[in-house]
This record gives sequence, structure tokens and C-alpha cells, in this order.
Amino acid sequence: MMKNSISFAIHYDSGKFVYKNNWPLCGNFYDSDGNMPVKRKTKYLTTDNTCKVSPEGHVPQQIIIDYAPWLTYEEQIQKDMVSLKNYVMLKEKRQQKKRLAIMAAQQEGVAKIPATEWKRIILTPPQEVEKYKYQFPEGKGNHSRGKEIHYLISLNPDGSYSIETKLYWVSKYQKFWN
Repeated sequence: MMKNSISFAIHYDSGKFVYKNNWPLCGNFYDSDGNMPVKRKTKYLTTDNTCKVSPEGHVPQQIIIDYAPWLTYEEQIQKDMVSLKNYVMLKEKRQQKKRLAIMAAQQEGVAKIPATEWKRIILTPPQEVEKYKYQFPEGKGNHSRGKEIHYLISLNPDGSYSIETKLYWVSKYQKFWN
């Protein structure tokens, strides 16, 4: 039986969305020291929209994605929740404190989103594994590492969504996947 890996990416054309941090361990998440995979420590994910489920070959029974509309980058700047320095690892303590304060403001802002605004997507990877059981992807990739089932999730401004799946060979290891 060939090994299967799971990944997903969330796309939206307009607006911005935030996610509850209930995703599985993602191999493309790393900490400030470059260690990966790590589980994000925040309650909400405000900058991530992709996940390569870790460890490679692990197929969870389900993946739950809770999402809600969120502020655009410009709106976050206006509310002093984000700055360009927020995305650069800063060494100086004063700047580090500022970055942590910005992150705390983002988390606090998201916590105020009413429960009625949150929507849920439930992915069931074992069903996709069964669907692609006898199919082989075309193109390049490392055949010995197995197949990757990739969910492409498109979110619409009204909160609705569509899901498409693609089948790939697991590509060579990339340290920084997203």
C-alpha cells in the first residue's frame, strides 16, 4: 500500500479570514529559531493559510477548519495590530515587547468575533485516500515517498466555500514549504 500525505491551502479573493488554532500539526510551521514542525501557541491563526500535515504520511480522520471574517492588513495597521516589524524577528527587547503586544492585540481582537460569525469546514482525508487509492499522479515527484492529496479551499466573502482536491507525488523536502 502506498503512503499518502495530506496538505491544504485556503484561498480567498477579497477580504481576510482568521482561523481557530485547531489544525493538526503542520510541517510547514516553524518557530523563530527555524525549528519545525511546531504547533502555533496562539489561540487563533491570523497569518497562516496553508498546512502540510505532519508527520509525512499521517492521514488524520478529520481536519476541522473554523474560520471567520477578519480585518484586512490595512485595517489592522489602522488599529495598531500589525506593523512591518511584526514579520521580522527582532532582537532588541523593546522591539520584541512591541511585537508581542501587537500579537496580543490581534488575538484579543479575534476573541471578540461573535460566535455566529464563525463557520466550519470538515475535511475527511480517509475518504480522499479511498477515492485516489488506485490512481497515480502524473508529473514529477518522489514516487517512493508516496502520494500527496492536496485540498484547495476557496473562501467567498459571504462565508461560503468550495473544495477541490488534487493528487500529486510527494515532492522533495522543502524546509520552508509556504
